[in-house]
Amino acid sequence: MIDTIIDIFHGDATDLAKVQKQDGIIAVIHKATQGAHFTDSSYSARKKQAKDLGLLWGAYHFGTTDHVEAQVDHFLSTADADEDVLIALDFEEDPHGLNMTIQQARDFVELIQEKTGRFPIIYGANLLREALGSTIDPLLKKCPLWYARFREVPIGIPPTFKDFTLHQFTDGHNGPEPHDTGGRPCDRNRFKGTEKQLKDQWPFS
Repeated sequence: MIDTIIDIFHGDATDLAKVQKQDGIIAVIHKATQGAHFTDSSYSARKKQAKDLGLLWGAYHFGTTDHVEAQVDHFLSTADADEDVLIALDFEEDPHGLNMTIQQARDFVELIQEKTGRFPIIYGANLLREALGSTIDPLLKKCPLWYARFREVPIGIPPTFKDFTLHQFTDGHNGPEPHDTGGRPCDRNRFKGTEKQLKDQWPFS
C-alpha cells in the first residue's frame, strides 16, 4: 500500500517539485472543470509542470446539475487527456446545492465512454453511497472507484464496486496521517499496491 498520490485544485498552493522531492509524491489528480462553464485556472500550467517532472497526471470534473453533454464536452476540451491521463468524475455534494443526480452521473459516464472509449474513475463518499444504496448499478460498476473515507480502513464501499482503486484517506485535517504535503494540508490518497504497480496500471482505464 502506498500513499504517494495527491489531489489538488487552484486553491491549493502546492509546489509540485517540492512535494515530489520532499514527500515522494508520484501522482497528481487535479481539478480541471466544474459544471458546464468553470475551468480551474491552475490546471494547464500544473499539468505541464507535472509532465516535465515525470509525475503521473489525472484530471477530475466536479459534477453539477448543468446539462450533462455540455459538462462532458467542457471537461474533455479542458483536460486534454491523452491515453496516460487519468480521467475522473467527482460525484459529491455541491456547496450551492447543485448536486449531480445519479442518473446524470450515468449519463456522464456513458458519454465519456462514447467519446473516449474509456470509463472514468468515480470519486465519491456519502452522496455516492446514498444514491446507490444496496443496489448494483450495471453501468457504474464498470468504473474504477476513488473512495473518500477519512479513516484507516475504508468501510461502507457501495456494493456496485468490488473494491476501491484509490482511497482518499485524508483531506489534510481529518483522517490518518500524513496530513501535510510540502508542509501544507493536502488531500492524500492510497493505492493498494506498489509504486511499480501504480505506474503500470495508471490511468486505470
